[in-house]
Amino acid sequence: MGSQLPTLDAGVTYLDTEGVPVVLYRLVGHHLADVDGPAYWVDARNAASPDAIRRYAAGRLDTRLRVARAFTGYQHYELVRSLPERVSGRAALIVAPNLGSLYADDDVPTAEAAAMLDATLELLAALADAVDVPVLVTATEHRERVRAAADRRLDAERTRAGLRIDGPAFRTDVYWDDWGFQTTIPYWVDLLGRAETEGETAVVDPVAPGV
Repeated sequence: MGSQLPTLDAGVTYLDTEGVPVVLYRLVGHHLADVDGPAYWVDARNAASPDAIRRYAAGRLDTRLRVARAFTGYQHYELVRSLPERVSGRAALIVAPNLGSLYADDDVPTAEAAAMLDATLELLAALADAVDVPVLVTATEHRERVRAAADRRLDAERTRAGLRIDGPAFRTDVYWDDWGFQTTIPYWVDLLGRAETEGETAVVDPVAPGV
């Protein structure tokens, strides 16, 4: 069975979590369960939830996840600026949820907020490249600017079968749940190949969900 979640590669990944906030915790937990090294979470709007991440991560997460919370755009900007002093080649992940949110607040003048946000995006991209580390970001405010600065994009959607994620070189073909799993047509095409269009046609017995 293929994984239900994509791997996070070095570079900046924009995750669209609209309507599915839990996907951020699942991706972070899934990633930290598979790799060693510390993770750095630059928080905005109290998005950090170690307990939620711990449900999806194996091992001692408490010693690996370093959370710094910002409550203003100025604090967020300074926290991102401090990352190069803290992040080494051992880093497993950098997470910056709600990246544009604090820069949209009234306490930061518009022109200054735009400059700080641009500098933040440039620094995260440069750090991802220099340390060869995945940087995972989400955004609602200033979404287009954040998305345009990312190297790749993942779209999450809640379906009747479960969580679906689409992105470059990844699609959800198997949906897991407490009752079992449900496969999709692309999953069986990848597993068995396409049916012959001429001559003998391949026949695949139907498989019930969860079997």
